Amino acid sequence: GVKKQTLMTLEFTKVVDQVERMGRYLGGRNEALTDRLELAVEWLAACSDLEAVHERIHAVRTSAVSGYRGAAPAPRGHDEIVNGVGPAPAPPPLAVLIAADGSQVYPDPHGSALYYLTNLGVFTTFHGSGRVPAQATLPELIYVDDLLNDEDGRLITNQTVNTRRTVAEVQALAREAWAAGGQIVGGAQPAQPVFALHDGGLLKVFSPTDVAGAARLEQDYLDALVKLRDAGACLAGYIDRSRSTNVISLLHLLSLAPGQVTDAALRTNGLLEGVTDAALFGRWLAPGERSAIFTQNSPQNAEYRSRLGADFEIAFFYLNAGEHQPHIARVEVPMWLAKDKALIGGLQALLLAQCSVQGRRRYPYALTRADELAFIRPAERQQLDELVRIALMRQHMQPERSAKLDSKGMARASRRRHRLGA
Repeated sequence: GVKKQTLMTLEFTKVVDQVERMGRYLGGRNEALTDRLELAVEWLAACSDLEAVHERIHAVRTSAVSGYRGAAPAPRGHDEIVNGVGPAPAPPPLAVLIAADGSQVYPDPHGSALYYLTNLGVFTTFHGSGRVPAQATLPELIYVDDLLNDEDGRLITNQTVNTRRTVAEVQALAREAWAAGGQIVGGAQPAQPVFALHDGGLLKVFSPTDVAGAARLEQDYLDALVKLRDAGACLAGYIDRSRSTNVISLLHLLSLAPGQVTDAALRTNGLLEGVTDAALFGRWLAPGERSAIFTQNSPQNAEYRSRLGADFEIAFFYLNAGEHQPHIARVEVPMWLAKDKALIGGLQALLLAQCSVQGRRRYPYALTRADELAFIRPAERQQLDELVRIALMRQHMQPERSAKLDSKGMARASRRRHRLGA
């Protein structure tokens, strides 16, 4: 007879030893990083001569060395020393906070028809006014050949869909900022500032090898930044669990003698290799504090400055959003916001208030709600595909899924191993 047994596709007995080895490796690496982190803290503590830091950055930027991608202090006039901290200020009495996030259904060459869907979630909260938050979803179904294929007629990549969705998120923030009444009147900031919160960094890379129509998308993104600036909006990109090492790279650069500053020396972080900015500021910042404001020395930032002006250089700071233990977030802001310390303080206070809403989950509540609004559940994806099939049949078309997809579905649904019995 034939006996049936539930199929385990991942045999854990073959993985246990590998997991144990992984644990020992990570434990040893963590022990080594602890010593390097102590050194990073020591170097940061000694980094109080702002003019000397500016001179070293100027020397790198005007020399033949081109490989430095680390942090730089904010331009002269900001007067924030590298190891300075900003205590948690009081939030503004009134403010509008708009958050946007998105999700997508990628094009499936084995599906009933070729299409993709993006869904944006926009959540707006009105701090200090008592108004009920507003929310909206913005789904968009893309099915036209010109948008599904690249210049060579090939199906667009998932990265292209991701990039289009990201640009649409920032465009939605720009539209909502204008609708919220954040326009600058006569050059004065509005009495009720409008904060626009984006999930992720603000320095975007539009690679033509990975993204179809990269140049057009980049221009659309920059146009959205201009609209946000013209609306008087305080744009911020929030990065949770950042792995960036820009400040660590700055400390490494400052540790080198002038004759040691070469591209080869800057390919690693030397004695601080492996340490992250988040780990450093987890030791440096008390709950609620932010770091000094930095800029990133990168070709993207240089291009933003050259194409749009100094207001559009992207700066960043680190924020300890934790309460009982450190929780370090990286917050990126355009220079039009970075140079206004009052608005930076308002942003810091609002982010802390937002992160306190969800208790131990130290993450802005508005971004969580935007993500919930945007998220497309598996059942909803199936329903969408069924709607597409019905629409095709109404046009006297017979939709067919590929044999490969059907065979996978059968195998995965049953998950049975058939064995011959004695």
